[in-house]
Amino acid sequence: MTSLVRSGYNVQRFHAGRRIQAETVGHHSANLCAILLELWPDCSRDLLVAGLMHDVAEGYTGDIPYPVKADHPSLKASLGLVEAEWYLANDLPVCNLTDEEYRQLKIADMFDLILSSREEINMGNTYAADLINNGIEFLKTLIEEDDELWLELNRMIMAV
Repeated sequence: MTSLVRSGYNVQRFHAGRRIQAETVGHHSANLCAILLELWPDCSRDLLVAGLMHDVAEGYTGDIPYPVKADHPSLKASLGLVEAEWYLANDLPVCNLTDEEYRQLKIADMFDLILSSREEINMGNTYAADLINNGIEFLKTLIEEDDELWLELNRMIMAV
């Protein structure tokens, strides 16, 4: 199991875009878990394990860019099945999250994209602005703008 996880963690993210700073799945997964712990300090072990493992299958499938999956829902669904089969075949943890935990995972996942893109902009990569805007629009589907969480996320963005 460890070698499969380590292999998955070494997958390069954003390979189809312009980035100054390289990022791997492992880097992203650690940052996502840090976000979970900052936003929900008492989050469940299952949620943290899901955060650590959510992209590990990319060591098998590669990192399919989000716009491709968004434009081709049948590809996204098929990829989801392939990944689920791969996790089971390799005895890797598959967490049964509650709806709220799944929402928290999606928020942290998207928020890490926003923070890493903000870091890219701070280094001079103006191409990352679209990723921030897209990420914020996605977060609006998960969080009410007057929610305290929205205020906390904005505070964290400004700190980068």
